[in-house]
Amino acid sequence: MDRWLQLMLLMPENEFITYKALSEELGISVRTVYDDITRLNQMMQAHGAQLVAKPYHGVTLDVSDRGRFLSFLDSLGSGSAMVGDTAEARIGKIIRILLRRDAACKSDDLCEELHISRSTLKKDLKGVRAFLGAYDLELVHQPYTGLHIIGAEKDIRRCLVKLNQNMIVGDGDFLQEDVQKTATVLQEIFKQYEYRIAAYAFQNFVLHVYVSAARIRQGNEVAAGTLPQLPAAPQVAALSKAVIVALEALYDIRFSEAECQYILLHLECKKVISWKQASSATADVYALVTQMIAAVRDVFCYDFAHDFELIASLSTHLIPLRTRLVCGMPQENPMLREIREGGPLAYEMANVACCILQKEYGREVSSDETGYIALYFHVALERLRAQRRKNVLIVCGAGKGAAVLLAHNIEQNYGKYLNVIGTYESADFSDADLQTADYILSTISIKEELPVPVIELGHSFTWKEGADIREHLKRDRQKTMMEYFSETLFLPHMRVQTKDEALKYLCAVAADGAQVPDDFYEYVLERERIGGTALGNLVATPHPVRPLGTRSFVVIGILEQPVSWEQEEVQIIFLLSMKAGGDRNLPLFYKMISRFLTNKTLVRRLIKNQTFDEMFSIFSVLSDEACQLD
Repeated sequence: MDRWLQLMLLMPENEFITYKALSEELGISVRTVYDDITRLNQMMQAHGAQLVAKPYHGVTLDVSDRGRFLSFLDSLGSGSAMVGDTAEARIGKIIRILLRRDAACKSDDLCEELHISRSTLKKDLKGVRAFLGAYDLELVHQPYTGLHIIGAEKDIRRCLVKLNQNMIVGDGDFLQEDVQKTATVLQEIFKQYEYRIAAYAFQNFVLHVYVSAARIRQGNEVAAGTLPQLPAAPQVAALSKAVIVALEALYDIRFSEAECQYILLHLECKKVISWKQASSATADVYALVTQMIAAVRDVFCYDFAHDFELIASLSTHLIPLRTRLVCGMPQENPMLREIREGGPLAYEMANVACCILQKEYGREVSSDETGYIALYFHVALERLRAQRRKNVLIVCGAGKGAAVLLAHNIEQNYGKYLNVIGTYESADFSDADLQTADYILSTISIKEELPVPVIELGHSFTWKEGADIREHLKRDRQKTMMEYFSETLFLPHMRVQTKDEALKYLCAVAADGAQVPDDFYEYVLERERIGGTALGNLVATPHPVRPLGTRSFVVIGILEQPVSWEQEEVQIIFLLSMKAGGDRNLPLFYKMISRFLTNKTLVRRLIKNQTFDEMFSIFSVLSDEACQLD
């Protein structure tokens, strides 16, 4: 094989490999490796990719146009899909290889099959262990024998279903013909039995059937007595029998009693419940939902107790979810990353709500399942935002009549945003109750310091002269948002090796500069135990489990190198502390964070230029976008 092609086969994407490791793998000098990379890079830059070198780290592959790059690889004489694999892709391949084999697999055999170095494999195996851990599986290394995966058969299948998610195309169809055929057969049966199932749940079930058939053919069946025996609704029991008959004919296999129970449980776990069914099924569902909403209120100071739509949605979702928790069969969530990135506050609320479920059922709620709960809270937050107008008091120096006229004009022009709760002359304003007010709109200058923001409109308020209340409100909100940030709480170039080190250091800085309780760090760890706070794209937002202190603030830590944060890599940390009693600007803050973490250019920009001015510049623009009045 051409040496340049061998070099490309060894080159990882999104991580670095040293020149020394490359020289050892290719059997050439470090100098020759350096020369080859220089010459190869000159060619690659015109074909949608480049080799990026970093002192003391090595070199990595950066692909900007994958189509052009693959054409370039073909010109080198290879159509190998191995080239340019990300660590994530290799982790999936390693797991598939290990599960496909009856015996253990030696590390050298894996390196040869994947065309990677031993050092790359060593890094990848850390990712393999983390991935398997999410499915209660374990990677075991036996001396002189090799690597193999151990765990319950149902958990192995969950893992394989996750790895096969890429078989589903955008419109819900399946790429593989026999999987699509399975979907068609099941659709007809579900229609016949009037079985309601969500689209994502249906796709998940089809993949489970596909994986189960493959595992049964390999001689890997669900062991008898390992699944719970739950009473099934008559409709679901009859449906299950019909499904099994169809699958046995389709795949030419026999389902054991345990495999039949496996199919039945999946159908019980995935059915869609109507509000009527939920409300009449059991009283403890409503009690649980009430507890979940109360927990969210206690932590975030948002009261959804009167949001009937949220209560109904959570109640109907809880019945099949309860079955999934009891059976240890969580449902994969293909939208999880989008949910976490697009609605981080809702995801945080869901994590708190799911603690109630964990206590009730004694089972951990997976991040996938938490994501589904987050969707309901996201919609509830949007409803709340749409309903809540800002309460304003009017103060006018031209007398009571002028104040009333101004209030009328404001409600006519800004009734969508503002609710006038009182009008005052300047002389009697001291008697005003400010507790329920969000803003004061005044035509006179108010010198005294008030707990409510004051927007001065000038002596003669006219719309033409530019006294635009929307702009005033936006600027005020923007100013408030930027008060979260402080240069003393900005920590660039942090050199830490683990998540725990990072959290301990950030919490220590918070204790020194932000007047937090002595047990602040313990409260942050308690929140982490509920569920990971990594949101994707190298960003995490840890915070205490409940509001603390007298003001809200954020400690920003930017690491020199990413650290492992559960199953994510994290390099930018926003340690947020919300003041006791709640913070009305919390949704806006999370909106800013959401806009930041979904913009890879901004994330890379901040990592590259780790200064407070750069951070402040980025978030000034983001706060402007987040604070726009719609």
